[in-house]
Amino acid sequence: MRAVVFSRYGDESVLELVRRPAPAPADGEVLVEVRAAGVNPVDWKHREGAVRADRPFPLGMGWDVAGVVRATVPGGPAVGEDVYGMLPLPYGGAYQELAVLPAAAVAPMPARLTYAQAAAVPLAALTAWQALEAAGARSGTRVLVHAGAGGVGHFAVQFARHLGARVSATASARNLDFLRRLGVDEPIDRAAGGGTAGSAGAAGSAYEGAFDVVLDTVGGPVQHASWRLLRPGGTLVTLPEPVDEAHRLPGVTARRVIVTPDGEVLRRIGALVDAGAVHVEVQSALPLEQAAEAHRVSREGRVRGKLVLTL
Repeated sequence: MRAVVFSRYGDESVLELVRRPAPAPADGEVLVEVRAAGVNPVDWKHREGAVRADRPFPLGMGWDVAGVVRATVPGGPAVGEDVYGMLPLPYGGAYQELAVLPAAAVAPMPARLTYAQAAAVPLAALTAWQALEAAGARSGTRVLVHAGAGGVGHFAVQFARHLGARVSATASARNLDFLRRLGVDEPIDRAAGGGTAGSAGAAGSAYEGAFDVVLDTVGGPVQHASWRLLRPGGTLVTLPEPVDEAHRLPGVTARRVIVTPDGEVLRRIGALVDAGAVHVEVQSALPLEQAAEAHRVSREGRVRGKLVLTL
């Protein structure tokens, strides 16, 4: 089978398109013929060595798949069924023609989505869902999502709205109308604050103590500036890095969420997609041969929604 792998840590030039033996599913796993694979920031962080696995090189790439079941388990999806799902971190293996996933990690593909759209969902949508759940977001909660037009962000704002929260989100000026179309109550131009804190600086002093939940999808200065945006008793959820204790403020809860596969939640997300309650944004769908280009674009950090590789 064709597969994208890398044999040393480095920039996108280390990615190779090679021929590898097809993987054999272990107990409890299904074999999926991959029609599309999602691209996430964790992919290039893995390639650069920031996210490491304890397996020898060459290493596979990617965690999001959408495709057709070719081998299954008792009680699992049917052979020939369209499914989507997420491989468990930290072992990648989605940028290839066949992938193995735990049966519990896949769900029926939403009927209204193409393979490319479905591959954009699992990791980012599960991250958003689990982050909001960890934060206790609910009806009436005031939620701020940093980088609301990105992969995780554009799902988070929609899930928060579905819960009945009042949603604010930061984005570049070109994406503010996109946020409004997603139902964001208050889009915030991330450049408006003019400070070094990026999208958190954009929220500005006018928002100090304003939010019950802040979802940080960016890290660094954005996490540091986010603390003051929370009311006493509020919750900061950070995704790309651990909580920086040096910036902790009293009365604010903070936690890091690392996504885990969950086929049952993907079923629930799929139902929302098929009901028209959740939109899936794909900026570009590139062929597998252009994995390096997809990483380059993702690394630049200006992606609206998701990038996807097609097979």
